[in-house]
Amino acid sequence: MEAALDGAGSGKNKHGEEPEASEEAITFLSSIEPAELQRCVFAESLVTVSESGRDLGDLSVTVEFACRAQQPCVLLHAQSHGVTDGCPCGTAVTAYLSVELEVLEEDYHEYVKLEAHSVDKRCHMVQCDGQMVINMVTTVVEVRHS
Repeated sequence: MEAALDGAGSGKNKHGEEPEASEEAITFLSSIEPAELQRCVFAESLVTVSESGRDLGDLSVTVEFACRAQQPCVLLHAQSHGVTDGCPCGTAVTAYLSVELEVLEEDYHEYVKLEAHSVDKRCHMVQCDGQMVINMVTTVVEVRHS
């Protein structure tokens, strides 16, 4: 499924209005200097362990400076993997943000592997000519046991 969100009927709130940022939010975001974004650069990871010492899952997040289409940007990557009730599951997000913190491109992947089937959801968003083009794919696979 693909959709282009350009404000023409998409993304409206329950009152049929386009969401708008407050003047304070616009002023704040406009006041952020690229050098200040250096404070946002980090890498972190976390491992979740049960009371018995068994690994339950992990989470990692990195934020770094990068270039996309020869423009400076912020690259965010977050992923988590774990097991819930014996079923492997996970989520990964990779996003390129402009120095104004506007989403330029994002990949989202989520999965869960159940006993009878697995579900895999992917979403790719990319800004193109002032519109956000979204491609979403959900795959459900039935697992047959012999």
